[in-house]
Amino acid sequence: MTTTNRLAAEPTAVGASERRPVPRKRRESGLTNTRLWLWRIFLVVAFVVCWELASGRIVSELMVSRPTAVAERLWTWITDGTLGEHILVTAQATGLGFALGAGAGMLVGYITASFRRFGDVVEPAMTALYTMPRLALAPLFILWFGLGMQFRVIFASVIVFFLVYFNTHFGVKDVKGELIAAVRLMGASRREVAIKVVIPSALVWVAAGFKLSVPYALIGVVVGEMLASDQGLGYLLQRSANQFNASGTFATIITLLVIALLLDFILTRLTGRFLGWRSKGALNPL
Repeated sequence: MTTTNRLAAEPTAVGASERRPVPRKRRESGLTNTRLWLWRIFLVVAFVVCWELASGRIVSELMVSRPTAVAERLWTWITDGTLGEHILVTAQATGLGFALGAGAGMLVGYITASFRRFGDVVEPAMTALYTMPRLALAPLFILWFGLGMQFRVIFASVIVFFLVYFNTHFGVKDVKGELIAAVRLMGASRREVAIKVVIPSALVWVAAGFKLSVPYALIGVVVGEMLASDQGLGYLLQRSANQFNASGTFATIITLLVIALLLDFILTRLTGRFLGWRSKGALNPL
């Protein structure tokens, strides 16, 4: 083959390599995900159809309403701004409660795990407070903080605090002493050990605490709104139930389910991005 022919053949080879077929495992994974989502959609649609057919025939419509009535109620609340107003109040309290509780939980958990003697002293008190039913604290919090936003934020933050605290505490204690000793032998200060070894190693535990605590923050706010509030999704849920308004009750519950799934999705994506280095073995203490 001449030089000219060889050069003419090269683009063809490059083009062939660019049109490389998709690997079989990737195709199978894509098909599996598609089937999974199709089954999920099918189950939701089947449930809604069965609900619509059973309402008024098998079960009283006063008790379970109808999907069409729930959708109509949701649309009315969306168009007149009712749903958006109450979602904003609940979301604000949930975000503030989660931030306050998670921040305090990480700080206290790191301190009690880093200073073992201090941790041993306060651990029984932390366990006792954690096992106490949170609703038992609600009347006391109402007395201290009133019926406004402050009560809901504090109530949610207390719930979040213990979940993040225990995960952070045991995550820091789980860091291998041999790794810390090796880094100190390399000349690292206490601050460098904390920032480059202890905290990154405990992030998986902390991320698990976040994933558990976000739904509980929402639950705490909703319960607080049901107990003492004139705003928020909890108030909307309680008002609908008191009025025997099944469509409004189910519309609020569906809204809460969507918000909880959205929060879980966002948190999963964020933690997956921040913890991606673990799957790549990117831990580099110094």
